[in-house]
Parts: sequence; C-alpha cells; structure tokens
Amino acid sequence: MRIRPSLSWLVFCLLSLFAILPIACSGNGNDGSTSTGTSSGGANSGTGTSQGGGCNGFCGTGGAAGQLAIVPPISQITVVDGVASPVALQAQEGSQVVNATWQVDLSAIANVDGTGAVSATGNVGGTVTVTAKADGMTATATVDVILKRTINLTNVSTGDQGILSTATNPDASVVWAYPYDKTVFPKGLLAPELMWNGGGSGDLYRFHLVGKFIDFSFFTSADPPSRFTMDGASWTQLTESGPGGKVSLEVDRLVVGQPTATKVVDHSWTIANGSMKGTVYYWSNNLGRVLRIKPGATAPEDFLAAAGITNPCSTCHSVSANGSTMILGGDVATSTFDLLTNTTKLSIPSVGKPVRNWAMPAVSPDGTVLIENNAPLPGPPGGSDGLWDTATGQHLTGLGLDGVFLDMPAFAPNGSKIAFVHHGDHSLGVYDFNTMTHAVTNPVHLVDQGALPTIAFPSMSPDALSIVYHRGSLDTRFGAGDLYLASVGQPGSETRLAALDGDGYPFAAGARDLALNYEPTFAPLNAGGYAWVVFTSRRTYGNKLTGASGSVKQLWVAAIDQNVTPGTDPSHPAFHLTGQDEGTLNMRGFWALDPCKQAGAMCGSGSECCNMNCDAGVCKDPNPNGCSDNGGACSMASDCCDKSAQCINGACSPPPPQ
Repeated sequence: MRIRPSLSWLVFCLLSLFAILPIACSGNGNDGSTSTGTSSGGANSGTGTSQGGGCNGFCGTGGAAGQLAIVPPISQITVVDGVASPVALQAQEGSQVVNATWQVDLSAIANVDGTGAVSATGNVGGTVTVTAKADGMTATATVDVILKRTINLTNVSTGDQGILSTATNPDASVVWAYPYDKTVFPKGLLAPELMWNGGGSGDLYRFHLVGKFIDFSFFTSADPPSRFTMDGASWTQLTESGPGGKVSLEVDRLVVGQPTATKVVDHSWTIANGSMKGTVYYWSNNLGRVLRIKPGATAPEDFLAAAGITNPCSTCHSVSANGSTMILGGDVATSTFDLLTNTTKLSIPSVGKPVRNWAMPAVSPDGTVLIENNAPLPGPPGGSDGLWDTATGQHLTGLGLDGVFLDMPAFAPNGSKIAFVHHGDHSLGVYDFNTMTHAVTNPVHLVDQGALPTIAFPSMSPDALSIVYHRGSLDTRFGAGDLYLASVGQPGSETRLAALDGDGYPFAAGARDLALNYEPTFAPLNAGGYAWVVFTSRRTYGNKLTGASGSVKQLWVAAIDQNVTPGTDPSHPAFHLTGQDEGTLNMRGFWALDPCKQAGAMCGSGSECCNMNCDAGVCKDPNPNGCSDNGGACSMASDCCDKSAQCINGACSPPPPQ
C-alpha cells in the first residue's frame, strides 16, 4: 500500500512497523550498477546525517532500538516538465536519527546524496530502492519517480488546451486507423505513427498518454489525412519508465473556435518488459533480394548486395535460429551463405543439384543440416527426401527420413522438434530431433487438414510447445489467409489467433483488411514476457498504405502470451514493423538471433553473449555458483535470479508486466 503525506501520523506509524526489519542490500539495476561510497553530497552516494526537515511530511519513530529504518519507507517524486524537488529520507534507530551510508539501485532514475536526499534524474521514471547502512544494520525504502510533461507543438493556446482536456463526447466524424487498441509493444522500437481519417484542416488535438510512471500531454494541429508521431526521446521515456505495463491513450479533437472538444479514442496499450531479440530476414519482392532489419532500426540492410550478390532472385530463404547460416533457394548460385563472415559457403551447382531444391527448407538451429521443402509452391522447391549437410551438400541417410518427403518443415528454436505438413494428406505433424546425432524419430499427428484452407508455413515457439501457421493460399500473392496455433502436447488442439487476425476489430478499412495474414515465424527467444511472431500481411497500414490488397505487402509483428492454454487465443493485436521500406512489397520474414558476442563485448542481456552471461553491460564468464539475470543462461527456472521467471530455450524469461 502506498503511503501519502496526507495520511495521519498514526496510520503511518502503524504501517511503518512492517518496514523496519533489516533487509539485505541487493543492487541489481537496469543499468547494471549501484552507487555507494563515503563522499559528502556526491551524485549517487554519501555518508552523513539525514536532514528530513519534518520527515518529508511524515513524523514519528523509525523503528525499535537496535533496528534501522528509513523514514519515510515509501515516497514519490513527480518531475513536471523536467523540474522536481528532492525527497528527504532519514535513517533512524528508534526515534534517533543516525549517520548512514546511502545508495540507490537504479541511478538512471534517481540519485541519493550523503544526507539521504533523493533527486530524480528526469531521464526515465520508475521505482528505485534506496538503501541505508549504519552500525552494521541495513534498511531500505522505495521512491517512485513519475514523469509529467506537457508538450505544445503548435502553440495551442492555454484556453484551447483546457477545452481539449475536458472532452467527453465521442467524435463521430473521425475514424481511427493505427495503431490498434490493446496492442502489446516491446521496448526498443521506433515510436509508432498514429494515424486517423476524418476531421478538418487545422483541427487541434491532444494526445494524452498515461502509465504507472508517465503522464504526457501533446498538443498540436493536424490536417487530413492526419498523422502524429511523438519524438524519439519521449517514446523512449514512455517505454523505458519501469518494467512495462499498461499505457492509456486518449486522443481529443477541437475545431478551432468551438466551445467544446470531442474524444476520438480512448485506447489501452501494453509495454512489454523487454526488447525483442535478433534480426528479421525478409524478401523485398521489388528488389528481388533478401534484406534484414533489426527491430528498432530506421532502415533495412541490403547485406547481400554488400557481399556482391545482386541476382534479382536471391530469395526463398531460411535462416538458422542462431544467426550463423542462411540458405538461399532462388535463382542464384549461392545456396549456403555464412552470416558470420558475409560470404558464400556453398554453391549448389557445384554439387549438381538444381538451385530451387533448397527453397525455403528447414535449417537446424546451429545451421549444420537442412530438410528440403517439398510443398507444391511455384518453382517448385524440394524434390528430395532426408537431411542434407549445409556446408558440403552431402545427402545424409539412415537418420529416419529416408524416403520421407516433408512439406514446409521447420525446426524448433531449441532443436528438439521438427514441425511439418504431411506431403500426402496436408495435415500438421511433429517429429523429435536429436541435435547430437541428427536422428529424426517419433512422428506425431497434430491437426487434420479438414475442411479449412490449406495448412502452410508452420513455425515452432521457443519452448517447442506450440506451432503457428497460416491456413490459406500457398502463394501469398493471391487468396485469403489467417494465422492459427496448434498445441504440440495436445494433438487435435487448434486455435485461431483471432486478436492477431483482427476478428471483430473495427479496422478503418473495414472488411478490406480481413483474412490477409501469412507466413508466420516465431522469434527464437521470448522477450519482455511474451513470444513474438513476425508475419506477412496485405492489410492496409493506417492511412499511408491504403491501396488494394495486391499492392500492399508488409511485415507485421504480434505478441503471443508466454504461457499458452490450448483452445484459448493467446495473441494480441499486431503492429507494423517500423523501419522497413514502405515502398516495397515485403514478405517471408524469418527471425533469427544475432551472432553471439565474445567475452569482453558490450551487451544488453545474456542472450547476446556466447557464454549467455551479461554482467554490468559486458559479456563475461558466468559465476558457476550464481544465478542468471533475465536473458541469461538456464537449464531450469531455479537457475534464474528472478524467481518469477521461466527457463525457455535456455534463457531466463520474465513474466509479462502486471
């Protein structure tokens, strides 16, 4: 329960009895550092006597004799347009103020000086834990930092700001286009472009965004077709303040000169507790080449052109989950491309196979073997059974797939399973795979083809417990398609991803945007409490890409709940992958991790390091007796420092934000 200065002294004293027990200090912060020391009035730490000046609005006994407490135990700083006063904390033993050494766990949010005064940096909001140490005892307190900002972009008058801030009646003349209500956004992306149709020239708008640690109001004017993108610094503050959570978006409109404003939308987003990992490799149809883009990048990278491969059909690709190997199956001599060195590793004509045989195969997570795709796609691909060595082109026999032809096979990111579409009856199934021996065993039938459209492009979740796929046209240039999810552990369980597909959603383009979702691929690792799926869609993108479905083709991403209950839709509305070229037809996004970093390299989480351990922003050898931070290595959940985390595909994965 949060205590406010307006509460009575008696209530505070009763509640403070529960906060006076000594608590061990743990300085595990977002920036990987703690601040401590004995300086007087330093930026982050110091030793001295706290000067409460009335206990920051609280008064009373800090704790019993022989016990250390911080008064107040809970407090808040609100930074208004970059300005805030410090909050004064006192270290007390009983009713006696004592000298203490102070430290704060998240110095990106706030600092504490030698007197116990906590000052917000104003960079991001969130909760900091302040620790006081005195006479061999330790006590902690928490300080919430709230960022409140008003950004007037087009000199909207104070009076009009007031009118906009009191809007209540819904706006019947404006149709919201993007982003969708209830979208889950990861950290680390570019700010989404807000788009809507209707309204008039010169109308005034307020965009009010409120989360646990932020309260932002943007005032501006806009002309149809209307769009608004908040600046990158504000978006970073919004997404990085705290461990994610709900953010409300209220948009209000005022016709200049009118006495009242109207409410355009009142939406809710969720910010995930982390950034998506890896890189998306996709085919730019207009260029005829595979490009790649990291979530959060401002533009894609034409890495094949940089490597000298400019053939107009360098496509039909698959990428190993570890990011080491890409297979090209288009009309190009290069087949196995080494992503670590950006060079060709194997040319298919050199081993006497048609180049399209290796179009869209399954590639093992380590990039060493593949299974040909024998689906009846244009080309056609495939033509062979069994497994193949990606480095030599050698046909590997005696491993359980001799004489077996699979349609659209796909390895689980952890290598334990192979999803496939049956070449004969087009049902969905799964094999076990041994990463050491490459033996393929135990075929299990999961989902019948049935009366629904064709099952195509399966992809396995990081925990190998679910398979996402589309039902619809094999050739995504034509026909309908929607995404579904099957359970590996419960054969026969198939769930339509209704939230992702947009069932019942009030698209600005209406029915034009329905049943146009194809080619899904899971990211190899969960992030921020969710699994992530990139997919191809021919839906409109706000009011920017509004042509017919044949002229729009872009990559979209959606969050999937980390713990899937078979039969329940675990998906969330999708968002457009920012940074991709909006002038090209983009398809077949294939998600892979980035090549791992060696010890000594800078890192953001353990998943980036070859040793799966990121310590204070640097890849280091893990402590064999220690626990792993989120993103670090694990073999079971108990290996994780965060006891609410799960161990998924060898990495500690935190729960979604609350």
